[in-house]
Amino acid sequence: MRRRTKIVATLGPAVASGEKVQALADAGMDVARINCSHGDWVQRRQQIAWVRESDQGSAPVAVLADLQGPKFRLGEIEGGVRSLEVGEIVTIGPEGTLPLKSGPEWDAMKAPAKVLIGDGDVQLRLLDKSGDSRRAKVIAGGEVKTRQGLTVAGASFQVPALTEKDLVDVEEAVRYGVDFIALSYLRHGEDMQKLRALVSKLDPTIRLVAKIETKEALKNLDSIVAASDAVMVARGDLGLQLEIEQVPLAQKRIIRACNIAGKPVITATQMLESMVKAARPTRAEASDVANAILDGSDAVMLSGETATGAFPIETVQMMSRIAKEAESALKPREKLAQRLDKSARLEPTEAVALAAVTLATSLKVKAILAMTASGLTASLLAKYRPRVPILAATWSHRTQAQMGVTWGITAVTMPPTSDTDEAVRFLIDAFVQRKWLSRGDRVVVTSGYPPGEPGKTNLVLVRDV
Repeated sequence: MRRRTKIVATLGPAVASGEKVQALADAGMDVARINCSHGDWVQRRQQIAWVRESDQGSAPVAVLADLQGPKFRLGEIEGGVRSLEVGEIVTIGPEGTLPLKSGPEWDAMKAPAKVLIGDGDVQLRLLDKSGDSRRAKVIAGGEVKTRQGLTVAGASFQVPALTEKDLVDVEEAVRYGVDFIALSYLRHGEDMQKLRALVSKLDPTIRLVAKIETKEALKNLDSIVAASDAVMVARGDLGLQLEIEQVPLAQKRIIRACNIAGKPVITATQMLESMVKAARPTRAEASDVANAILDGSDAVMLSGETATGAFPIETVQMMSRIAKEAESALKPREKLAQRLDKSARLEPTEAVALAAVTLATSLKVKAILAMTASGLTASLLAKYRPRVPILAATWSHRTQAQMGVTWGITAVTMPPTSDTDEAVRFLIDAFVQRKWLSRGDRVVVTSGYPPGEPGKTNLVLVRDV
């Protein structure tokens, strides 16, 4: 069976050509992440073009634009990098050893607060003020680089989730036809609603991803999940906001909330970090990827491993192999809804999806086939993790690409039709031609009557090919 967990890979200098992006797609990339914290739109436009020009075979690779958000970053360090030694005294500020413009984080930078740089490997203890700067002592040394992120441990900043830079990036992302936009450092569901109001005016077919990476977002998880199309467990900054030992349980909580809601969830950050420099991951990293999948992740994400690493293609191949092995231990969740809330009343589309998965298990069919205008039906089928493939057809090329973030779905496009029987025949024929189905196979089919209307799935059939 084909790998069912999806892979998000970040583009960057390590894959800066059409050939390299094609190689990522061949290795198993389902979604290409464009990090708006780095580069400019000349570079990003080229990256998107490479993705669109690549040949992905059964489905196009989706493009996700990841907004920078209100993250505080160091300015230009002389030489681009500086090594800090334990015990060294440095200054942080506009003219400091570590250049930083004054901003909302300034008031939180009071002794004896701890300052974390990058992924938290370099740590400083604030001492006192020195003119317009803050003095700090290095308590964990290492290299710091231009544009690295800076966090004041345990501090919360009441700043808008959408910055002026983000507003420009949203317009550019829409202009160049991305499929997803991810919002960073949000705190409430209202933050997602503000982004949706903006994006809907420009292109309402773009899906929105919420990155959970602040304490407030974790507190308001349910409202954020409800307001989002997908969610990312952004463990990098979450691990700076929380104590490091709290991150694994936070990850499980976020994944579970998304699973219950039937929303795709991406687990991200340092999944195969050692492959930035090494051709093989550690045993712990392999276990981390596998456990994220067993927890219920729809997709797993690579950041520096593919953006700047020495082995970007090999990293995607390795993640694909780990994912496929982990999936062999997954079990269906036909009774998930009843087990979680026996009093819950399912919406019609989800009731049809649950019925289809139950039938597929009872009849031991070859696959579940879904006609879906928006991708919702296929996503709700994936919620229950059926053993058999979910083969979907949609009228929209964008919807086809967007299903690339959801577990277990293989999607094709089909011409619009108002005839349900004709749509079912096309759906079956499309996967027979791709050799996913053969004569005599039994399948379960979900559809809407009439077909093509979003949110109107109301029909489940059992058919023999």
